[in-house]
Amino acid sequence: MKKLIMLTIFVSAVAASTAFGQGKNVTKATALMNKGELAQAAEMIEPAITFEKTKDKGKTWYTRAQIYDKISQSDDEALKTKYPEAIRIAAESYLKAIDLEKEGSTYKGLAQVAYEQLYGRSLNAGVENYNNQDYATAYDKFMEVATIKPTDTTGYLYGAMMAAQLEKYDDALKNYEKLIDMDQYSQSVISSVIYLYLNQKDDPETALKFVKMAQKKFPEELNFQRQEVDILIKMDKMDEAIVELKDAMDREPDNALLVSNLAMLYDMTKDYDNAETYYKKALEMEPANRNALINLSVLYITRGDGIMDEVNAMSIKEYNKNIDNYEKKAAVEYKKAIPLLDKVIELDPKDELGLQNLQAVYAKLKDGKKAEEIYNKRKKLGYVSED
Repeated sequence: MKKLIMLTIFVSAVAASTAFGQGKNVTKATALMNKGELAQAAEMIEPAITFEKTKDKGKTWYTRAQIYDKISQSDDEALKTKYPEAIRIAAESYLKAIDLEKEGSTYKGLAQVAYEQLYGRSLNAGVENYNNQDYATAYDKFMEVATIKPTDTTGYLYGAMMAAQLEKYDDALKNYEKLIDMDQYSQSVISSVIYLYLNQKDDPETALKFVKMAQKKFPEELNFQRQEVDILIKMDKMDEAIVELKDAMDREPDNALLVSNLAMLYDMTKDYDNAETYYKKALEMEPANRNALINLSVLYITRGDGIMDEVNAMSIKEYNKNIDNYEKKAAVEYKKAIPLLDKVIELDPKDELGLQNLQAVYAKLKDGKKAEEIYNKRKKLGYVSED
């Protein structure tokens, strides 16, 4: 029984000694920090943040924050290499001190001020380096900002911009997508994500996912639906693109560009009847729509060529029998293109494509005089080489 009592007394004494020792750790760590011995101070403070008697004291966490804050600002590269997470540890320790201390207490106030200073220092350094066009350092500083305040959008936004400037596209997307995960993003942010996936990552599937997300977030911004159509075309999903474009037209019934684009989609899928219908509709809405004028004229030329291809594929006997009739049918289509191309040239007498197509039409109609006239005009404008 005496042995058991003695053992209990011994254990209690050890516990008291340990508690006293850990309590002194905070004081010793502060002294070491003040002497500039930051590595030793960091080693000294760590046991105190887990010990029962000191782990719930604001002073403990404030002291720890101060030590790592100073490490993060040190010019000693070896020290910063040893403690690569110094900024994060300092920020988390300041927040812990703030959380533990009562309102109006000394350490709560000190921690709040120091935390904001830590944030402001990294943010200002990021801005300064950006202004000096040192984008790599600016990026690092903005990432520090995000580490210090992970619920704040500033670090992620500027970090993404710097990463894109440095062509670190994966890092840019990671930061932009962090903003999207936080549901704290603007049209320009998600537009940047779409652009990067389309143009830098060559990933239209993922770009399409973000376009659909953008349409839900910003239903009044119609450009996202148009962008969806462009992506669907790039993915060769013409049927889906047509559906989306028709839906866009329902929302913007007076938009001649959308009507012209729908005509082009039908044109691309060789649905020439629908293409003709919508090109005509676009021109009713906007008679000077160059794309519709050019494309509809080319559609008629293509139809005429298709008729001539049929007769050219016949045997000599059949060809001789049918050529006149087929030429007449082809001429009907070719002649439909002329007023459209005349309108293009009326709008711009130097329109190279308009002149080229008009010369081709007259040549197909065997109107050598007109074809030569257009040829000479093209030559005068420098569109035809002397050779």
